[in-house]
Parts: sequence; C-alpha cells; structure tokens
Amino acid sequence: MGRINETIRTVNSTFRTLLFAVLVVGAGIAGWQGYSLYNEPQQKLAEKQRELDSLHNDFTQLAKQLDVKEKQLVRARTSLRLLKLSHRVARFQVLDQVANEETGRLVTTLEFFEVNNEGAPIDERRRRFKIEGDRIYVECLVAKFDDKYIEKADLDRSTAICLFQRIFGEYQQPQEGYQLDEMGSSPTSYARGGQVSEFEQKIWDDFWEFASDRKKAAELGIRAAHADAPSTRVKKGVTYELELRSTGEFTLGPIANDQVR
Repeated sequence: MGRINETIRTVNSTFRTLLFAVLVVGAGIAGWQGYSLYNEPQQKLAEKQRELDSLHNDFTQLAKQLDVKEKQLVRARTSLRLLKLSHRVARFQVLDQVANEETGRLVTTLEFFEVNNEGAPIDERRRRFKIEGDRIYVECLVAKFDDKYIEKADLDRSTAICLFQRIFGEYQQPQEGYQLDEMGSSPTSYARGGQVSEFEQKIWDDFWEFASDRKKAAELGIRAAHADAPSTRVKKGVTYELELRSTGEFTLGPIANDQVR
C-alpha cells in the first residue's frame, strides 16, 4: 500500500511538473504571439515611414533640380530674346557707282540718314557722300550695358547706345572719312522723343574715360565702351540698313525695296 501511495505521489508530481511546463510554454507562446501582434504593425508603420521619408527626399532633390533647370531655361530664353531684340538706327542708299578716270577705282555716291524703329527717316537731313571703293565702313562709338539692366527694362540702360563718327571706303583711312556726329552732339536715332537724356549725354561727354576705366564704367552699369566699324560691299540702287542690338552688336545689310521710305 505504501508503494502504491508513493507511486501515486510521484505520478502526481510528474503530472504537475508537466502541466506547469505546458502552462509556461503556452504562456510563452501566447506572449510571443501577443508581442508579434503588437510589434508587427509598428514595424510595418516604421517601414512605410522610411519609404515616405525616402520619397520626400527624392521629391525635394527633384524639386531643387527642376528649380535649377527652370532658372537655366529663363536665362536661356532671356539671352535669346536679347540677341533677337534690335532697333534700326541708320540707312544709306547707294545712288551711283562710277570708275575714277585716274585711279580706275569705283567711286560710290550714297545718301546717309538716321531712322526710327519703324524705319522712317527721323528728319529730312540726308547727307550725301562720295566714297572711294565699293566697301563702305560706318564707324560708331558704342556703349553696352550689363544684361541685368536690359532684362529689367531699365529706363536709361534698356539698350546699348551708339554715336556715328565717320563713314569711309576701303581705300581711305578712317581719319580721311566723312564726319557724321561730333562728340558731345545729340544723336537722335535711339533717343526718347528725339532728345538725349542727361545720362546719355554724360556717357558721350566722358566716353573715352569710360572706355579706359572699367571701374568708372561699372558705376554707370556700362560693361563695355569702344569704337566699332561694321562694313559691307555695296551695289548701285540698293539701300542698306544698320541695326544695333540691345546687347550692343551691329548688323549691316541690304533691305528689300518695299521697305525703303
């Protein structure tokens, strides 16, 4: 009987131990499952947040790149507009071409006159010259302003300005050419209302100082001041037009007869 009781106690103890172990394991499994059920959404949320942060960083970088590209595009469009923007300043009409009996060289007779933006003569003054050769040079003084002033349509510096000095042919020295405008005179082809502003007059009065002193020129927004002499070969009966771009470059070439006034 004693052995039976001992056996029963042993079995009960073993059973309790097993039961306790099962309960412990069950509790562990339940705890892990509970932890997983709680932690898994947090992990997924963290992953989504990292993905969103990555997308936000990508978007920010892309926005910066687009901003840079937009600024580059604006500068390119502005540069293109500045290159195309020009205004008429003068024309000359070739009236006759005959050979000089002594030298055999052509002598070109022409009329020079200034025009407005529509190509109409500014006044009735048409100066007539006889020039040796069929290649004609028009010497000008030109003041060019920084692009930022042109882009902003600055009242005084929205376009380059020029002053005609001389006209001459290929067989003449510049100093042998015909005088057009005197230094300190009032050129009208680009002036507002046919009058030169005090700002422009100051440039012409001190032109060669601005040309030789970059610091002094910069104070007025001038990026360059120098002489230029565009030229072309001419033919009898053709009218030629000299244009000045806002940025200061000249173009010189023939125009159609229906444009002549």
